[in-house]
Amino acid sequence: MELADALYEQYSKAGMKYIAGQVISGAWPFQELWAIINTGDRPLPQRAAWAMDHTLERQPELMHTILDDAVGALLQPQHDAVYRMLLKGFDRLPDIPEDHQGVLYDRAIRWILDPKAGVAVRVFSISLAAKIAADIPELQEEVCLAIESQLEYGSAGFCNRGGKVLKRFRKRS
Repeated sequence: MELADALYEQYSKAGMKYIAGQVISGAWPFQELWAIINTGDRPLPQRAAWAMDHTLERQPELMHTILDDAVGALLQPQHDAVYRMLLKGFDRLPDIPEDHQGVLYDRAIRWILDPKAGVAVRVFSISLAAKIAADIPELQEEVCLAIESQLEYGSAGFCNRGGKVLKRFRKRS
């Protein structure tokens, strides 16, 4: 069975976990999954993003194989499912390469401040911005200000994640 066919036929959490297992085992190349996200017709990119999320949950180091392309994809118009998967993928990395931190931090702050962005995109943007700002007090303050400016209108998930980051960063200062 082709990967694209599996993405159509296995549209469930169990199906996506199965696909992730097949990618991890080498039955389908990880790069093929990434190619579907970038070039497939809807709904394939969203489904491939779901499968990739399960893949990266088990093997986050695979994110390094697409790092440059993934950063570029965050700057292009995509379905929210793709943004969400990429943000989670970056958050799962033990460390984000320094040469990508500025672009990723800027993009994350923009999404935190964008009330039209999807809830999950905004929430995972908080995590990514906080991860990058973890050792830089000036950036911590900027993250806190961005979160605080949105708390009044934020979703429950936004307020929860934002509150945890505020508590962690404010405790340090």
